[in-house]
Parts: sequence; C-alpha cells; structure tokens
Amino acid sequence: MPDLKQHSELNQYHLGMWYGTYRLLIAFCLLLITLLTFQQLGTQYQHPGLYLYTLVCYFIFSCLQLISYKYIPFKSTQQLTLFFAVDIIALSSLTFASDGPNLYLSLLFVITIFAASLLLQKRKALAITLIAMIMVIYQHFVGSLLDFSSLNNIGQSALLAFLFWVVYGSGRIAVRRFQILENLNFSQSLELNRLQNINRYILEQTEMGYLVLDENCHVVLSNPAACHLLGIHPKYAHATYPLYKIQPDLFDLFKFDQLQDGEKFQFESQLSHFHVHIQVQKLKVPHQTLTLLALQDGRKINQQVQQLKLAALGQLSASIAHEIRNPLAAIVQANNLFTGSDAAQQQLLSDMISKQATRIDKIIHDTLSMVKNKQTTPVAIQLNQFLPQFIQEDLPDAASQIQLTLTEQLSIQFDESQFRQVLINLIRNAIRHNAAQQPIEITVYPKATYIYIDVRDFGAGVANQDLLYLFQPFFSTEINGTGLGLYLSHSFCEANQAKLSYVEQEQGACFRMKCLRAIE
Repeated sequence: MPDLKQHSELNQYHLGMWYGTYRLLIAFCLLLITLLTFQQLGTQYQHPGLYLYTLVCYFIFSCLQLISYKYIPFKSTQQLTLFFAVDIIALSSLTFASDGPNLYLSLLFVITIFAASLLLQKRKALAITLIAMIMVIYQHFVGSLLDFSSLNNIGQSALLAFLFWVVYGSGRIAVRRFQILENLNFSQSLELNRLQNINRYILEQTEMGYLVLDENCHVVLSNPAACHLLGIHPKYAHATYPLYKIQPDLFDLFKFDQLQDGEKFQFESQLSHFHVHIQVQKLKVPHQTLTLLALQDGRKINQQVQQLKLAALGQLSASIAHEIRNPLAAIVQANNLFTGSDAAQQQLLSDMISKQATRIDKIIHDTLSMVKNKQTTPVAIQLNQFLPQFIQEDLPDAASQIQLTLTEQLSIQFDESQFRQVLINLIRNAIRHNAAQQPIEITVYPKATYIYIDVRDFGAGVANQDLLYLFQPFFSTEINGTGLGLYLSHSFCEANQAKLSYVEQEQGACFRMKCLRAIE
C-alpha cells in the first residue's frame, strides 16, 4: 500500500524533526553549563578540554544536521542514522572525558538508543545499539592501555551496556505495537474517508436540500440542493458561515420564532424564487444541539400529490368499473331473455335484475362511504350496555348465533355510528364464513390502556395467499361481495385511533380491534 508507506514516512519525518530539535537543545544546554562552570571541570574531570571540545563539535553538528534535515528532506532515513551515529560518538567521548558513565550521560544514552529503535529499521537500530555498547565498555580498556583511565568503572559500563540491550528490545516491541496501531488507524481513516465521500456524493446528488445549523445559527453543513432552493451563493457551500450573512430572511425567522422538533412550515425568500417546504429536526450530538432543515420545492410536492391523487382515482375508477361490470352484464342478459320467456321465467329474470341492481346500489353506497370522509366524533361507549343492545337492535336475525363474553365494566373511545358499522361488517362476515352449528364468539378484555374486542368464527379461515390483500378495497373471495367491508372497517378504526388486525387461529378466523380505553 503506497499510501500507507507515505503516511509512515511522513510520521517518521515529523518524529525526526522533534528528535533533531531535542538533541540540539541538549547540546546547547550542556555547552552553556560547561562554559559557565569550566573552571570547576579540572577538579572533577580528567580531560576537561576534551569534554569542552566534544560539546562544541556536538552542538555544531546538531545544528547543521537539523538544518539539513529540515530543508533537504531527501534520504531522511540516512540522515537519521547519522543523527544517532553522531550522538553515540559524542556521548561516548563525553563519558571517556568524565572518567566513566554518570547519571545524566547514561540517561542520554538510553534516550538515544530508544529513539533509534523507534525511528530506524531493525538492523540499523541494532547496529547503533551494539556500537554504543562497544564504545561504553571498551573505551576503558583503551584508556588503561594509554594510561588515561583505570578499570574501576568497568562494572558500571557493563551494566550500562546491558541496559542498552534492554532498552533496544523494549523499543522494538513498542515499534511493533505502534506499527499495528498505525496500520489500524490508517485503515480506519481510509474507511472513514470513503464513507465521508459517499455521504458527500449522496448529499450532492439528492434533490432534497439539507442545511445543518449550530446553536449560534452558523451553517455547519449544506448541500447544493439547499443552496439552490435558498438562493445561497455557491462560494458559501463548502465553508462555515453565519446564517444571517448568507440567508438573512431565514435567519430572521429563526431569530423571532423558536422552531420545535418536527415542525413544518413554508418559506419564501427574496433571494430565491422557490416556494420552499421546510421540516425541522433537532440533532443531539455531544456538547451541542444541531438543527437539521430538510428542504423541498413546494411546487414539486404539489405535483407529486396531484399525481398520487390521479393514480388513486384511476385505480378506484378501474375497480368500480370492474365491480359494476359483472352485475350490469347479468342485467343486460336477463333483459334480453325477458321478452321471449314465459311468466315463471320472467319472474326469475325480474328477481335477478332486482338483485343485481341492489348489488350495484350497494357498491355505489359503499364507495360513497369510502370517499365521503365523514368527520369522526369519538365518544365514550359503555360496552356492557352497548353490545347487548346493539346485537338485539342491529343483528336480531343473528342474535342466537352470537356468544358475547364480557366480564368487566369497560368503555372505549370511538365514534358510535362508525363502531356499529365496524361490528356489523365483522359479525356479518363471520356469519357467512362460519361452520354449521358453531357460534360467533365476541370476546372483550382489557390490557394496559387498551380494550381488545375479538370477533371469531370457526370456518375455514383466511388463506395464506389472501392475507396481504385482506384490507385492500374491492378485494373479496365471494362472488357477490363488494370487497369494501373490511377496508371500511379498517379505515374507521384508524380514524378513531384504533387498530383492526387479523389473528391466525388453528380453526376459523379472528379479527381483533384494539381500541383506546375511555377516560372515566
């Protein structure tokens, strides 16, 4: 992955700059301290002149190497290797001049070895570590041969060399961990960048406008559709600007009106010729609350609504025509046969014509009930009193077939006339499909804040292939059915904040009404 390699090299370059600055600062501080205390070095160090000249050279090399590393960023790995080579030589010379390792020189050695294991390749870091170990240990042997030093500090030097090896091993372990984390972070950053590009592309391609505002009414995010609808100049599309600067009309609306979450309103601006439909949504993010404005062209919304209305009207017209065609064809056929028939046949044909005309009238009546959109007036209905009376008044012919189970004093919130119509449709439907000698069970029971009313028969039930079309208009499994009963019942329940659903049974069918409990 060339991108990952470039990313690693860039990180190595920045770390090298920090290390170059560190070593220059260390060289300067040591040189300054030495110049200020040079007269005392003769009593403490055996070779004060070597100590001073080493620091001067170290400072000069550190300065030149840092300048070269910053302004000539080629072969940065080779320059880093020279950094550590100069450090090892300088620190070894200082150790020799001070007659053995001391605390601060040992600490500088350790930092150098650890930095080399982090910034250099494994072989180069190992070479730097070995050179440091050799120079620390064997400088005392060289000093002994030249009568410059003794072997008194050989134990400290060996211990320091062992510490170098431990530091090198720790550094390599840290490097492996850093590489794993770096690869993981890099892959995550690539994935995040890819998702950001996809989100940005989606925002740029969608016709819906999106505008995100912070608590100070500054635009945090916008897409081209929002800029187009609000008349915002394209130069403001990809930066954060105050809303009052790019769309003062919308800012005035926010300034004088506290818009709530989910609120919808229409907006027109002098900067744009669009009639914009805006929906407000509050976004809860850490430490702040953002406001998302979803923008749509009002004219396109109206066009879509009109298209949906025309499509629904066409579907309804086709369904009505299909439902009326069958009884109408039967009427025409009966009328053609009427003239040449005898009196008995004419009576049968007359009954057929009357029956089919009644069917057409029922289709028209149900259709008008469906599209009339009568206003709903929910009232409290006491089921213990209402249901027995309803069965006797509205279903006298089927009262003996109905088994009512109601053990508590329960009341619901429902429009009374619509509730009667729903029950009539469900019970009549259950009677038509019920098995012989079996009752129609009506069970009423409470649960939480709702009242459930189950209407169950013991017939064949609803076939699996018909479940999807159960509450659609003009769907019926009977030849003489209009297919509007369940659809109207479902619509009446929704209008009263209730829900009508089909519950599968082992035998028969069960339609369940979930109604709001009336507040007593």
